[in-house]
Order: sequence, then structure tokens, then C-alpha cells
Amino acid sequence: MTGITALAIHLPRLRLQRAAMAAAMGWLCPRGETRGTRTLAYWDEDPITMAVAAARACLAQVPEARTAVRALTFATTTPVFAEPQQAALVHAALRLPEATRAQDVGGTMRCGLLALHAALESAEPALLTAADMPLNTPGGTAEMRYADGGVGALVGCGPDLLTYRGGASLSAPFIERYRAADRPLATDWEERWVREEGFLDLVPRAIAEALGKAQLSAADIDHFVLPCVIPGAAKAVAQAAGLGGAKLAQPLDVECGDTGAAHALIMLARAMEDMRPGERVLVAQFGQGATALVLEATDAISAFPAAASAVLADGIAEPNYLKLPIFRGLMPWERGLRGRFPVNEALTTAYRNAEALLGFVGGRSPETGQVQFPPSRLAVAETGLFAETQQPWPLADLGGTVATATADRLAFSRSPPNCYGLIDIPGGARLMMDFTDPDAERLSPGDAVRFVFRIKDLDERTGFRRYFWKAVAAPAPSAAA
Repeated sequence: MTGITALAIHLPRLRLQRAAMAAAMGWLCPRGETRGTRTLAYWDEDPITMAVAAARACLAQVPEARTAVRALTFATTTPVFAEPQQAALVHAALRLPEATRAQDVGGTMRCGLLALHAALESAEPALLTAADMPLNTPGGTAEMRYADGGVGALVGCGPDLLTYRGGASLSAPFIERYRAADRPLATDWEERWVREEGFLDLVPRAIAEALGKAQLSAADIDHFVLPCVIPGAAKAVAQAAGLGGAKLAQPLDVECGDTGAAHALIMLARAMEDMRPGERVLVAQFGQGATALVLEATDAISAFPAAASAVLADGIAEPNYLKLPIFRGLMPWERGLRGRFPVNEALTTAYRNAEALLGFVGGRSPETGQVQFPPSRLAVAETGLFAETQQPWPLADLGGTVATATADRLAFSRSPPNCYGLIDIPGGARLMMDFTDPDAERLSPGDAVRFVFRIKDLDERTGFRRYFWKAVAAPAPSAAA
């Protein structure tokens, strides 16, 4: 039997307050529930960068898995590109082996759980990433309910946290949410129909089949995970499926909102913090059918970190609703003269330097230990430059220290000011880098930073975007450390 070896989540730090959303649009679209917040991806975040962030956190739990992974799946309903394959960019940023098979999946919000089901059934060392940025009509209820986030899961890469007992996936042409390929906004169908004829019909049947394959009864299940934005639907499904004795996982609707393709596993990551060895969890999700997976906690669950709770708590309240439509490109705005230049990307240069640009790999002199970026055939030394073979030296996980910091309000930025500065990297490298995240302006000389994979530039004429690494404030060391 195989199972889940590691699980980690990523949520954008901006948390858009639903009360602020209601205040901005309430005159046009009166709102009901306005409690809590929903995550809002920063202007340089997208499903690809969120998938990379979650996968990096996942691989950090099992470092040796980086070379063991043989399959990478990127799941999303909000793809950045129709072409090229997005999993290839995630693969490059994570520096996975070239022989790793990479693929994209999508089309339904349960595509992340479907990909996990396939990985568990194949018993092949695999990395699953899922990330979404559901885009909905401004002023609607769905805009409040859905949110942005990503998750990474390792399967069959070492001792399991959760052992796979059995699962089932049912397919049906039930369309509860749709969006044409050339349309940015999704449309949701009537809630009562979706609840009664969709969730309450298909999900219990998938659960019954999964329990049969696991040779378990509903009474054997201790925890139940089912994402659904319709209030009360998860509880109704649990009762219909005979899971009344199982603990219903927190929907996280108040803390972050529903993150689409990633949400079943984000809810699972939070539920795992409360699980004990031997307990069983049933994870289900709906969308053009239903998937249900039965997993059992091993002794290793006792050491599972409360990382999901930490990520949920690490938010910055955002009261300005207009950031959502502007970051998403739904509202034109004055960019000034400096914001009107197109982004040109030489794809040949990008490919030849992919290891440096996407993988953030520099060079290191074996003799002097000097690290430099970008890598070069000319090594740096105190006496000058000299020809010396350098070894590849990954920088993404090293972090650094701010040497200089600038908050530029004249240069164009989608979220002024434009923050950047020199970063000292262990080994002697010094690199000019962009700072990012909502609190980037607070970085000053001497501050510790970590590196994140983000959007560098957007070409709005063609839809192309360049990616590179940026600096964000490193988390403060814990008291235990």
C-alpha cells in the first residue's frame, strides 16, 4: 500500500475582508454573510507560483524526495496558459529530475483530488500540485466565497503520514459551474439544484464505493473532508452517507475561502493536525461526478507540523476591494508613461538559461567557495576574474540578507512602491532583486529574506509572462529554535 508522504499548503498573505467587499458593492448587490476574509493573490502571484510555493514547502518535509519523484501533476481550473504546459515551468522551478513525467490536469474543481487518486492507485513516487484563482463576476456571492491558494502532496516517497485504503471516482455530465475558454468569468448554477441533485446524490454513492474498496463501514471513519461553498451541504452529505459519527473538517470559509482545485487537500492538511495514529479520514470532492478517498493515519502523523494553521494565521488584512479587480485585470487603470512599455522575451535565451532563471541556480568555485549569480565561465576572485570550472549551486533555499533597500514611487508598479535592493547570499554572491509581498516596503538593510518564485513581467498584448525569484521577509525564528 502507498499513501501520502508529505502535504503542505500555500495561501497568499493578503486577506480581503468580506465586510469591505460588501461595503464596496453592497449598493448594487446586497450581501448576506460578510464574516471573515478570503485570500487574494498579490499581483505577481498566479496558480503556477502558488503551486511552486506549496511544492517547495512539501519537498522541504522530505528533502530526499526531490530525486525520487517520477511524476509531477499540476492541477488547476484557472490555467495561466493554454499553451505551453504549465507543469514544465513548475518542474523547472523545483529542479526535479529531467526524467520526471510532467502533466497538466483541469476542467473541474475536483481535478486536484482526481490527480491524487490516480497517483495513489499507481503507487509511483509522485508530486501533486494544485492551485487555483477562481475568478467570478464582481458583486456576486461567488466572488466572496471563492479564493486563491495552492497545495503540494508527495505520494510514495518514503514513510507515509496517511496510508491509502481505497477510493472511487464517479463521472457524470452534471454542470454546476461553467466558463468558456475565451471567457475570464465563471457562472454558477442554482444552489438548491446543485445541493440536492448533485452533492446529495453523487457524493454518497462515491463514498459507498470507496468504503467498499477499503473494506470498511461508515462507522469506521473518524474524519470527513468535503469542500463545498453551499452552506450546510457538507453536513447533509455526511448524514446521507452514514458519516454522522465522523468529525466534519473545518471548511475554512471564514479564514481563507474555497480555493477550488486545491481546497480538498488544504482542508485535509488542516484536519491532519488533529488526527491521531490509526484514525481514518474520508476525503471527497464534487464536480462532474465525485471522488472519495479513504486514508488511515500512521504513527508518523504525531509529528506532522501544524504548518497549515500557521499559514492560515499569517495573513495581512486588506480593506481595499479595488485591489481584486485591478490585480485580476478586470478594471482599466492609469499606469503612467513608465507603465506602457511592452515586455519582450527572447524564448531562445529563456530556454538556454532556464536553470538559472527558473531554478535559481548560480555557480560556486570548488577551490575558493565563492558563489556568484548568474553562473559564468569566469569565476570571481579577490585578484580579479579567472577561468575556472564552477559547480552548479542552487540558491532558492539559501535565503540572504538585505544590503540595500529602495522603495521607488516613480518606477511603474502594479502595487506601488516598486521595492528592490541588493541581497547578500551565503557564499559571497550579491544580487539586485525585487522585493515582494504586501509588506515589502518594510525591508531594510540587515533584514533576513527568503526567496519566492513569482511573476517578473506581464506582456498584456500577448498574455506572456516571465518568472523569476524575488525576496520576501524571512519568518522570525521560533522561540524553540
